[in-house]
Amino acid sequence: MKKINLLTMLFFMAAGSAFAQQGDLKKEPGFFEFSQLSSLRSGEMISEVYLEEPLLKMVAGMTGESEEGVGNIIAALKLVKVQEFMVDEKEIERVEKTIESMDAELQNLKWQRIIKSRNKGNFTNVYVKPSSDRGYAGLVITSLDGKGKVSFVNIVGNIDLESIGKLSKQFNLPKVDKK
Repeated sequence: MKKINLLTMLFFMAAGSAFAQQGDLKKEPGFFEFSQLSSLRSGEMISEVYLEEPLLKMVAGMTGESEEGVGNIIAALKLVKVQEFMVDEKEIERVEKTIESMDAELQNLKWQRIIKSRNKGNFTNVYVKPSSDRGYAGLVITSLDGKGKVSFVNIVGNIDLESIGKLSKQFNLPKVDKK
């Protein structure tokens, strides 16, 4: 019986620690809450990535020198969050409006939109959050294709835009196509 109580106590301590870390991440300048978009999900989840700092540091250590500095890029991050899911075709207009609302909110919060692409039913916005040291503290990508696939990316931490393309391959981030 004491083993069960000890295991239960350890479980709740670990869960509390994870919750505290999540709360801390929400205070990071590069964090953006996108639950308003993910709440519109009506179809299947295509992919989901959620990596916090401890795991990112472990991944950074495993990349090796052949990855052209990817390890250093990853080590500077605190969170990589990616969600891709489907929405019902009837909801596409609502998703477009939600993305437009998020666009206004991000810009109001001093995020800089660096890409806005609208082409044949495809919508993609890319934002960066400037930090005080002339770098960037966050990256957000919102994307909707004409068939109902929604993608959202939030990368939190020290971001080097020249190297961010290397992360796209590592974490299977949605690409911004020029069509």
